[in-house]
Amino acid sequence: MFKQVAEALLSGHFICPTAYPDAYDYLSQPANADKIDAFLKPLDRTLLSLDGEVYYAAYTVVDDSNRGPIREAFAEVRSQLRPVVEWMDMVMTALGQDMPIRARDEIRMTQLLNAIEHEPSLSEQLNRLTQLTLFKTSKTAISEQLSWVLQKLEQSGYLVKPNPQGSLYLATGKIDYLHRIIAFLNDAEALELDKHAANAEDVEQQELFL
Repeated sequence: MFKQVAEALLSGHFICPTAYPDAYDYLSQPANADKIDAFLKPLDRTLLSLDGEVYYAAYTVVDDSNRGPIREAFAEVRSQLRPVVEWMDMVMTALGQDMPIRARDEIRMTQLLNAIEHEPSLSEQLNRLTQLTLFKTSKTAISEQLSWVLQKLEQSGYLVKPNPQGSLYLATGKIDYLHRIIAFLNDAEALELDKHAANAEDVEQQELFL
């Protein structure tokens, strides 16, 4: 199991109970987590965990040897940010939820499809989603569009489908990682606002952020 876990982490995968249950159980044992972390250290990486729900490998050093892969990983997350957030917003509205999707949440395509088909604004939102790069498709039927979006989310690691023949999807730990990125960006924006607010000569620029 050590080899499989190490390879998955080095490939950029997020290990959680829904996507990689066996690997997650392995890392949940402190002794195993320590072994993996010791293996990653000479590679300028470390094992990180988000509230014990998801494990991933993060770089500890940024230099010419890894700057390219880091940029690629960041570019991938950045390109997925808007489409996935808009999809989560659509799901919250369709299912009448107050909280955004988190790891281990269940999403049933049949339930989601029924809600979207009976609400024109949700159908329009789904259609807009399929114009974004991550979900782009020429499909026009609502059921086909929704199926396509869920497939792309599965391929991108945000969802898993326990039964290939079923309609149930489970959110993975990568969703929680995305929430952490959003929080980081929000904090960075707040810091930027504070910096401008402190500069009385920069009021016009401050207003642009507001």
